[in-house]
Amino acid sequence: MKTLLLCSVLLTASVHATDAMTATAQRFVPKGWKLHSYKVGDLNQDNRADLVVIAEQNDPAKRIKNEDLGTQELNLNPRRLLILLQTDTGYQTAQSIDGFLPSANDADSTCLQDPLEVGGISIAKGVLNIEKHYWQSCGSWEVSHDTYRFRHENGRFRLIGFDSWSMMRNSGERSEESVNYLTGKKKIVSGLNEFKPGKPKVKWETISSGQTYYLDDTNLPGSNR
Repeated sequence: MKTLLLCSVLLTASVHATDAMTATAQRFVPKGWKLHSYKVGDLNQDNRADLVVIAEQNDPAKRIKNEDLGTQELNLNPRRLLILLQTDTGYQTAQSIDGFLPSANDADSTCLQDPLEVGGISIAKGVLNIEKHYWQSCGSWEVSHDTYRFRHENGRFRLIGFDSWSMMRNSGERSEESVNYLTGKKKIVSGLNEFKPGKPKVKWETISSGQTYYLDDTNLPGSNR
């Protein structure tokens, strides 16, 4: 009985904590927008729970009827990335990023599925991970996945790693790329195949020592997809 009571108390506390975090995230969502998702974690090594929030504009005019292949309605509402750091006086907006996160649908690629449905945000060991997954239900066999890894540095979020893979669903051909911006090394793997074994080719390159990217830059690798 005591074990059941303890479990009930812990569950209730967890629910209340989640509700509180959701309410906090919601407070930073601007009027006319809605809360898409959020993650909690320590981003600046101060042992406090920070918040990374995805907000999505909620404009009915940006939900348009699709006259082409794909879903019947295209949600073109933009998304915003909000990074909230916890301070002695509460949460403060460290960064607000527009244009980096894709909308749920794309007017030019009407069969493209929501890149954040499989991707999204996560926080692990102080690193902010942002993943974008690209695949189309019609019109293309290619599937690709980009993973960005950011670390808090001098008030900004520096890109410390970028991983990307691409696969053809019809042939199984696959390639991978991984860049470590701290060591300046880039790994390229080709000759992979999802359907049959083979001997992949691995190539290493040294990137320019001056290649430093931040989350608020507009020229992040892969951001032109």
